[in-house]
Amino acid sequence: MARRWESRTSPPNDTVRGLSRSAGISDVLSTILINRGITDPEKAHQFLHPALRHLPSPFLIEGMERAVDRIILALKRREKIMLYGDYDVDGISAVSVVYLYMKSVGASVDYHIPSRLDEGYGLHIGSIKRFVSNGYSLLITLDCGIANNDEIQFAQQNNIDTIIADHHEIPDTMPPAYAILDPKNNSVEDLSVIAGVGVAFNLLMALRSTMKKEGFFNHAEMPNLKHYLDLVALGTIADIVPLVGENRTFISAGMPELQKSERFGIQALKDISSLSGDVRASDVSFRIAPRINAAGRLDNPAIGVQLLTADNPLLAARLADTLDRINTDRQQIEQRIFRNALELIRKDPFMLGSKGIVLASEEWHPGVIGIVASKLVEAYYRPTILISLDSGMGKGSARSIKPIHIYETLKELSEYLVGFGGHRLAAGLLIKAENLKSFRDDFYRLLDATLTQDMLVPSLSIDAVLGFREITKKLVSDLGLLMPYGPGNAEPVFTSYDVKIADPVMLKNNVLRCRGVQDGSIMNLVSFNAVASIDSLPKYANIAYYVRNNVYNGSESVELVVKDVVSSRN
Repeated sequence: MARRWESRTSPPNDTVRGLSRSAGISDVLSTILINRGITDPEKAHQFLHPALRHLPSPFLIEGMERAVDRIILALKRREKIMLYGDYDVDGISAVSVVYLYMKSVGASVDYHIPSRLDEGYGLHIGSIKRFVSNGYSLLITLDCGIANNDEIQFAQQNNIDTIIADHHEIPDTMPPAYAILDPKNNSVEDLSVIAGVGVAFNLLMALRSTMKKEGFFNHAEMPNLKHYLDLVALGTIADIVPLVGENRTFISAGMPELQKSERFGIQALKDISSLSGDVRASDVSFRIAPRINAAGRLDNPAIGVQLLTADNPLLAARLADTLDRINTDRQQIEQRIFRNALELIRKDPFMLGSKGIVLASEEWHPGVIGIVASKLVEAYYRPTILISLDSGMGKGSARSIKPIHIYETLKELSEYLVGFGGHRLAAGLLIKAENLKSFRDDFYRLLDATLTQDMLVPSLSIDAVLGFREITKKLVSDLGLLMPYGPGNAEPVFTSYDVKIADPVMLKNNVLRCRGVQDGSIMNLVSFNAVASIDSLPKYANIAYYVRNNVYNGSESVELVVKDVVSSRN
């Protein structure tokens, strides 16, 4: 797919050099930070060297003091507390963190993760009825609840106080909960983008602080919250939230904890994922998180919490093996649905020319369509909604592109929906089959009115222009300070002009290796699907690339991972 290169404006030299001197960093790193809105030396230092001491007070989240006071009252009264979480990795991590802490301080606590297939997302009246009959008087929702007005009202009417700890979009009408913790309802920038597990961890920070002041730990050991950061990092990475502010701190502090974690569940996940030594954020995204998510998609999502809170290695190993087998099934189902969706698109001339994709089928598993929708967005760069139909109802997953806020778009189409929720780029929905045609027609109408053809061409943001002589091991070391990469903190993309391409070799899986020559300097280049064939490779090119450190047979070298290639000479 063709890309539109978008070069960032070069900051004034004086500004770049000023930040470089003040923060003690290179001009290239200064340029990247300035273009990402970080111009203050102190903020630059905090970004490059995140530390737990930089975390803002958890009491800045509106409702925190009221939530903490209610939990402490429940602890003093020995009330039964129910934790209710979402079925994805974020929700499962959030429930695990709060459950482990509550158990450590002697709380009477249990948890429930709803079935995606039988109950769907969020709170359910049937579950709350069970909580009532079993004597629970405090319900804490984690990574869900903000859209459950009727259910929380029902809980309140049945003498269950509810604390919502969520991070999803704020609805027009807030539910009547005892306390609501949602950073989207908060003006503190660092807190506004945290994941559900981040909200949960802030709740624990505030709770522990208050418990300490009230003398809870005078005769007992105070829990070390640092030991929970492996789970906080896991949920934060998996939820694809912007890796800035608190999220960046959570991951920077949490990844070392995850690497050395003595938690049986984490050890078992690393073993089943064939991970040893250093564990990177990408390993969490592509190897650990999908296995936990698989249970929520196809099976019992509580397996994830059982694994992360397991208190013996044999149980953990058995649960990890179960998740691995479920994940294999998920991959096979996903591939089948993806092939089917591609066939439907290719057979429909209207769909090929439309600015969005809406597809529905009675043969699609509702737990997997979100992944397939993401793959279709990658393939066609169009807002995409896939719907699994069953008995006149459709469960849908929506994925979007930068110009379209999919949650706001669904809000405009809410007259056709039974329910919906989500974020800017991802959302879920429930729709009656009879409303599907009208919904689809109006969805396309909205996209036609909003999107221009230019918006349907994916962009590639260029952070800076480099000459090959500027690409050194020191530059690689400097760039390492920006890690971990992810949404809101993308890996820097550089460009070099008029590079001579030499000695190209096409390897397996469309991997191309070659050398680039510029002004007498030579760099090793590697392309993963950026170039279709050696024949399509120009002799002289402008190249867009990542700068990486390559380790092979014990030796290190700098290489450029090519993202895109454009001929520089006719």
